[in-house]
Amino acid sequence: MPRGRNRTLQDIQTFIRKRLPAKLRRDLEGLRIVKEADVECAAYHHLRRYTGEDPRWRVLARKHVPVTGYFVDLLIFKNYEPAIALELKWGRTEISEKDRRSLLGALKKLGVHKAYWLSAVSSDNRGEPLFRERLEGHVLHQIVVRVGFTGARLEAWKRHRRLFRSEMAIGRGRRVVRSAAT
Repeated sequence: MPRGRNRTLQDIQTFIRKRLPAKLRRDLEGLRIVKEADVECAAYHHLRRYTGEDPRWRVLARKHVPVTGYFVDLLIFKNYEPAIALELKWGRTEISEKDRRSLLGALKKLGVHKAYWLSAVSSDNRGEPLFRERLEGHVLHQIVVRVGFTGARLEAWKRHRRLFRSEMAIGRGRRVVRSAAT
């Protein structure tokens, strides 16, 4: 049987809450994630690998939802129906009002079963726990993935991260310069 066959909605929800954060933490510590777009790509990759070739499940990125007027970072469909919405962030420990409205809209108007707000952060700064309104019950979840380093190891990680961001080197490839005459 191909990998990922017969996944249930509960299997995917458990993967998002338990295994996805561990995978993203490894990516974060290994400097495979250095900004928000990387969080989106990595989460998409891990979810696609988990669902495998099962034709019932689809993971779509940056999907516009006309009934809410918002884009959802990742929307997981079971067959042709939206089942799970994810908003992904970098460096935040608290959900913004815009993200909350987007996810609540996905829950109330789009009819997803669960909504997740997931953020990868490079510090150990603890944010406030997610405030849940009574209507949200257990359908809106907050996940904060933190790099597991402290002290000197965290500082070394931050130095290495800068080499992929503000202190990025210039490659050694041959530079092609076109003349103004051509």
